[in-house]
Amino acid sequence: MKRSFFYLAILTLVALAVVVLVAPKEESSGKSSAETLVLPAIADQINDVSRVEIVVAGNNTIATLVRNGGAWQVEEMGGYRADWSKLHKLLADLAQARVIESKTDKPEYYDRLGVEDMATQNAAGVLVRVSVGDQTSGILIGDQAKGRQGQYVRLENASESALVDREFEVPRQTLGWADAMIIDINSSEVAEVEIIHPAAKRVLVMRISADQTDFDLAGLPEGREIKSSWAVNSLGSVFSLLNMETVQTDGGFDWKAAVKLRLLTFSGVELLADLLEHDDQYLLRLHASHPAASVVRDDSGDSTDQQELDKQAKDDVAKMVDDINKKVGGWVYGISKQKFEAMVKKPEDLLKPPVTP
Repeated sequence: MKRSFFYLAILTLVALAVVVLVAPKEESSGKSSAETLVLPAIADQINDVSRVEIVVAGNNTIATLVRNGGAWQVEEMGGYRADWSKLHKLLADLAQARVIESKTDKPEYYDRLGVEDMATQNAAGVLVRVSVGDQTSGILIGDQAKGRQGQYVRLENASESALVDREFEVPRQTLGWADAMIIDINSSEVAEVEIIHPAAKRVLVMRISADQTDFDLAGLPEGREIKSSWAVNSLGSVFSLLNMETVQTDGGFDWKAAVKLRLLTFSGVELLADLLEHDDQYLLRLHASHPAASVVRDDSGDSTDQQELDKQAKDDVAKMVDDINKKVGGWVYGISKQKFEAMVKKPEDLLKPPVTP
């Protein structure tokens, strides 16, 4: 019986060895890591990249980013400005990514790593194509590794996948590649906000200096009170961290019924906005100016240092105005309903109900 048990144990070990030898490797290709750059061609020419395509499941190109002079644009959004910070980080990560472990070259296992072909309707990864001149390199970015740092990738049209030494941030929506920030004016910089409705209803809030904590509501009707300081002060934040939800070229809209908003900063920047509700969209177009620039002041009595300071301040404001107009000129933005409603307040929205005798 002992001999039978011995033979049975030997047969079991042999069977286990056979299973180990013939069992397919789901992720690893068995090749040693070369610790090489995954995209060496990009690493050498990172500053010469001229086009980047982002492709998701079903071979759906959601963003085509092209360099136009010194600026990057999103073709799918009519050439609107791309978010350079996101694109720069992605290109830098691709240029520096190194293979730390080779993985499967068997198509039947690609989906386990998220590196299946983009033609697959439910592909989990994202394809990034990077062009330098007439040369294009594509890389499929798959799942993040579990229990360790890194992410699975596979070069387009290559069979072998790999684990690289970093993780990538690749937005899967077109809007994610645009510079979504329309403008950002902190309320501490705001001197006046005026809202004018087509029916001549007007709201004006103002502060004499930046040291004044609360805005004053001009034209407060006799016997009425403001709802709260917060309700009035909130108008100073209408252009704070203002993000877009959509963007399109300015054309085909009738702005005659638009609400007008004017915001003036203590530095002298004036922002003029048209606000329109159209087909369940909350639209805004924007223009910046510097009204004080046209005012001639006799500064002959000022010191040379003061004149230089005044000139620098004037130049800074002029540059800010120019930068804003270069960004927003010719575009119509879709904004959130919440932001829109904050910009079209009427006098009654800021006042307590009248006291009934």
